Amino acid sequence: MERFVQFAQRTVKAVSKISPFPISLSDKRGYIIGDTNAERIGTLHTPSIEVIKENRTILFDNDKISSMTNVLPGVAVPLHLDSQTIGVLGIIGNPLEVKPYAELIKKYVEMIWQETIHTHIEDLEAKTLESFVQYILLDGNRHKERVAHYCKVLQIEEGIQRLCIVINIGDSLLKSIQMDKRQAYSLDYLKKEILACIRKTYNNDLHHICTFLNPEKIILLKPITDDTVFHQFMAEFKNKSVLLIKRLHDYNIHTVSIAAGYKYDALHLLYQSYHEAEVLVEFASRLSIEPAIYSYYDWNVLMQLIPYQLNSQIQSKLNGRVEPFFAHDDFMELSYNFIVYCDSNLNISRAAKSLFIHRNTLIYRLKKIESITMLDLGCFEQCMLLYIIIKMKE
Repeated sequence: MERFVQFAQRTVKAVSKISPFPISLSDKRGYIIGDTNAERIGTLHTPSIEVIKENRTILFDNDKISSMTNVLPGVAVPLHLDSQTIGVLGIIGNPLEVKPYAELIKKYVEMIWQETIHTHIEDLEAKTLESFVQYILLDGNRHKERVAHYCKVLQIEEGIQRLCIVINIGDSLLKSIQMDKRQAYSLDYLKKEILACIRKTYNNDLHHICTFLNPEKIILLKPITDDTVFHQFMAEFKNKSVLLIKRLHDYNIHTVSIAAGYKYDALHLLYQSYHEAEVLVEFASRLSIEPAIYSYYDWNVLMQLIPYQLNSQIQSKLNGRVEPFFAHDDFMELSYNFIVYCDSNLNISRAAKSLFIHRNTLIYRLKKIESITMLDLGCFEQCMLLYIIIKMKE
């Protein structure tokens, strides 16, 4: 078995640390593929063929090996994986001294092999899932039929609603590894731990798809069973994201932004949810919105994004309508006073207190804005319109 060849010598080194006897590993054809004495690797070990054929432990004393070539005294034990004989373990030494250790060392070798295979299968599955998510979110040539085929192969439910959550961690992951090179875990292990942390935070689900898109970005495709579940999840999204950011601190990841797109009915449509989340991150970071947790479900985020989502024709008309206000010598002071007035829920006394001016001074400045723009600043709708126009100008 090719994989057995790859790991045989590594296994020999690991077993040699606990075994008082030299050992060898032969493949199912009888060739030595791992040995305490590296010079024997690649040579034919005929007793191994006998062990594999009979599928039992055989002792080889000095009398028995006297007429054999390339054979040392000891015990030869068949190695099994998934009920198949995959090779032979040779434990070198006096057979009577070696035999009591044979079964123990055999089990240890089989355990190492099983764990190695399991780890490599996990790594392969993780890389496959990562490639699949890259395809459905980033590939402009994605096809519904191909996505459905991949889902069938990967045993992923395709036709259920999901939304895309994008978790940006910058270069924190690589820095975390570099900061403490003495740590006992590898980059792959750290990534697994982080993904498990994310799944746990957002209520792990059988249909969760969670993977790294690249070293700086993690994707969670969250299943949504119905509108009630969607509204409940989004209502909890900010608090859960705050919790996730705190948990990621345990992995020395301190620069995090999180954004959620809208829900869509199938995987081949989720690139839209991903794009929405990316747009949120782009605009929200430009506006320095804190905390760095964004969704279209958040009214505060929506309010700040509205000015940037209007099409160019509307923006041009609005700007032209209040151009005299923009050109006024006192624009900076007047616009700032107006924004504070809006942020104070159109309460003049509260706004004046925040501005450290007399309320009559604020009333005068607001009337001055009204005379320039011909807006009624006692009207919420017209205040909101001017608020949006000023925000577009910033």
